[in-house]
Parts: sequence; structure tokens; C-alpha cells
Amino acid sequence: MKIRKGTVWVVCVFAMALLIPSLAGAAPKVIKLGHFSAANITLPTQGLVPNSLVMKDYIEGASGGALQVEIHPNAALGSVRPMIELTQAGAIQMTIPYTSIMVPFVPEMGVTQIPFLFKDAVAALRVMNGPLGDELASLWLKKTGIRVLSWPEGSGFRQLYTKGKMVKTPDDLKGLKIRVPENPGLLALFGAFGAKTVTVTWTETYTALQTGVADGCETELSSADDAKLFEVMRYATMLNHAWNLQPVLMNEKFFQSLTPQERMIIMRAAEVGALAHNGFNRAVENVVIQKNMKAGVKFYYPNDNEMEQFKRIGQKAYLDTLAKSVSKEWIDKTFKAAAKAEEEIAKEYQSKMK
Repeated sequence: MKIRKGTVWVVCVFAMALLIPSLAGAAPKVIKLGHFSAANITLPTQGLVPNSLVMKDYIEGASGGALQVEIHPNAALGSVRPMIELTQAGAIQMTIPYTSIMVPFVPEMGVTQIPFLFKDAVAALRVMNGPLGDELASLWLKKTGIRVLSWPEGSGFRQLYTKGKMVKTPDDLKGLKIRVPENPGLLALFGAFGAKTVTVTWTETYTALQTGVADGCETELSSADDAKLFEVMRYATMLNHAWNLQPVLMNEKFFQSLTPQERMIIMRAAEVGALAHNGFNRAVENVVIQKNMKAGVKFYYPNDNEMEQFKRIGQKAYLDTLAKSVSKEWIDKTFKAAAKAEEEIAKEYQSKMK
């Protein structure tokens, strides 16, 4: 039987009409991830860069393309706080901020920056991946509608850079003009050391140091390198006075809109990304130290007695400020979690040495 061309055309159009809804249903779910750092991995840079790239590859691969991740680096969607707000509103699905900017949303985040709380990243990560981290994540979800997917560290511990002299004890800071971010706890910390705190923006810090508006600043090693502070600073004191986080956040409504399998993929991706993030930070710190030393920066590692002086003076000042916005219960449970982590780590290492 001969089929007319017109009939064939009608059949094809009808078939396409049936197919279109199917194609629409197969469209990938797009996850917009905004962060403030670089697009690609270079040394040195922020650990969140490999974190975001690893998560993207994992999510897209494990979902067979059903989930697609669009990374918007270099603060293209706004600075850190606006990106948290965009995530909260659901305008974007994910972001990776850092501790200081998270405190205004959930003041209890300030417990993670208690000075000299953690001996090293091993202890800090043990605490954040335990019950205390779970409680903070629950608090974030309750107060903001944002889910914490993982707790990778930021750019390591914060250190002290100075221009005119090496700082070995709190007395060496008396009268020095130190640039500190507008973080009440950190301002109180360096004020207690006798420093005159300067609160210029981070983008103005290099010029402030160059012109003498500031005699030094406290920041992470990778951030100092990004700002080329080694060109104007001569000394670095490895205080490890405060630890930073760069958590991976996701809008809760979007998370719950995913299938159980997709939610599992997201959670595993965040965990794998955190491994890349934390490991990368260790490499970056070593690169920065070597680079700074070649540029003439002299590094100093305070001894136990000197560190105890910094801790005794500074921790109290920070806690007095923190207590204005955070309950004693939260502060106490944080110290208990840190002590428990140290105890567990010591026992594990001792058992492995037998």
C-alpha cells in the first residue's frame, strides 16, 4: 500500500510531539556553585578550588549527567556574604564561604575560631567531623535553611606577618599597628596583646602595609601569598592562633527536591571534595613558606613558653567577646570536644606504635 507524503509528515510531527515531553523530563538538573577563588588549580591557591572541581566531576559522573554543576568562581556572583544569601534564597544552589563571614548568620560558628583551641588540623577536623560539627550543621539548617554538606578547613591556621621586627612574644606586639578583619573576637585578641588594630579592607591591606598605615597583619599563608605580602613584609610568626573553615553549603529545598540516589551522590561528592581540599592545603602551605623564604621573609616558630603566653592573654579576650553572643554551654562543649579529640588521637597513635 502506498503511503502518501502528507501522511508521513503528520505521523512524524505526532511522534515528535510525543517525544518532546520525554526529552524535557530528561533535562539535567543544574547546580550553580559560587565561590570567591580562582577558576583553575594553580600553586598556591585556595583549597576550595580543587574541592569544587572534584565535586563537579564526581556529581556529573556518578549521576550519569542527570546532575550538572556550573562553577562560578572569582566572586562572579558577588562577594562571600551575598553568595550565602543567594544560596539561602535558592537563587544559587551551592557556595563555599569561610568562617568569619558565617558568624553573622550563626554566631555559634565563632566557637570554631577560639584562639589556640586546636593543636593542629588533625584535631580540628576530628572535632568538626564529630558530634560538635553535626550540631553546628543542624543549627545552620534550622537558622538559615542551608545544609552543611562538609566541613573542610579553610586555608589552614592564621599566622602573623610583620614589617619592622620579629614578633616572638605578646610584648613584641605592643604599639604595633596590626591589620585585623572586622571580626570582634580577633580584634579583641590582638587588642589584648597590646597591638593597635587597623581594620582596612583586605584589598587595601597591601597598600596599608606598604605606606605604614599598618605594621603587620594576621591571615592565612595562602591569602598572604595571593596578596603578595612577601613584597612588603619581612617576618612571619607561625602563631596558629585561629583556624578557618570553608564549608560546602547547599540550599535545603533544592537538596530535598532531589531523588534519594541524587542526594547520596551529593553527600559523597562533598566528602570526596573535602579530602582534596584538605590535602591540597598542606601542599600549598609548604609552597608558600618556601616561596616567602626565597623572597627574604624570615619565619619564626614560638616555643612552648611563648605560645602559652599568647594563649593565656589572647584566649580570655576572645572568649569574653564571644560570650556576648554565644552561650556558655556552646563554649564549654567546644572545649570538651577539642579535649576529647586530642585524647582519642593520642590513644590511636599509641596503639599503632605498639
